[in-house]
Amino acid sequence: MKKLKKFLLIVSLVLTSSAMAQETVTNESVIQMVELGFDDYMIIDKITHSDVKFDASISALSSMKKAGVSSEILSLIMEKSRQNTKSKTGIYYLAEDGEDRLVQPSVFSGANSNAVAQKLVSGLINSKQKAQLPKTQSNNVIKNSQPEFTFIFDPSVTEVDNMQNNQGNQAGVFNWWFRMASNPNEFVLVKLTVKEKKNLREVITGKSSWITSSSGIDPKYALNFSIEEIEGNKFKVTPDSLAPGEYCFIYQGQVPQGRDNQAVFDFSIQ
Repeated sequence: MKKLKKFLLIVSLVLTSSAMAQETVTNESVIQMVELGFDDYMIIDKITHSDVKFDASISALSSMKKAGVSSEILSLIMEKSRQNTKSKTGIYYLAEDGEDRLVQPSVFSGANSNAVAQKLVSGLINSKQKAQLPKTQSNNVIKNSQPEFTFIFDPSVTEVDNMQNNQGNQAGVFNWWFRMASNPNEFVLVKLTVKEKKNLREVITGKSSWITSSSGIDPKYALNFSIEEIEGNKFKVTPDSLAPGEYCFIYQGQVPQGRDNQAVFDFSIQ
């Protein structure tokens, strides 16, 4: 009877290993292998020779530790997670199918100001500078009121590297943001105003009066989001619950010489 049980266990492990051969190894699949009785060396070999997609945040690692995953495997998961951050700088959102999708930057199509109206009333009102995006809806559609984003930075990656890694992708041209910045605190999240008749979205990027002027996003329009460090240059960003509408992350840090900050990372909540 014992021999039969052992035989059935071996068959189960072989079938499970075969079924996972073409899969990407994740936190969940590692826990599954531990629960099925795989030895550490088998799990390590599987991780080493497979595509992986790990969440190496403190909370995720804690859950794996509680599930019985050894320190040696956790160390390998952390190392693999660090390796996967290379050449993948940018902002990603978690799609419904569980995949991370890159948020492509959208370039401002124009600008608007009510400076004329200010002059007509002798400077009694503020002049607002507004940047405009084409279309009334982003191409990045998220059907979740509290989406999860991943910000990946790498100051060691040059702009040429980014262009080569993205094979001419628009993100490769614009990815200087993720060389200049080191964490999500250098971005602000704002809601865009939709102008249906003009087929555009806009955001206030500055204001001025006859006495003072300022540029950038007014802090009162910035929306809250939490930040959890996954690795040194990889962060999980979760906004507070968002109502249906149009939103974007805007970089507010130092702009390198020869560049301008004329694009945002926009998305739509449905």
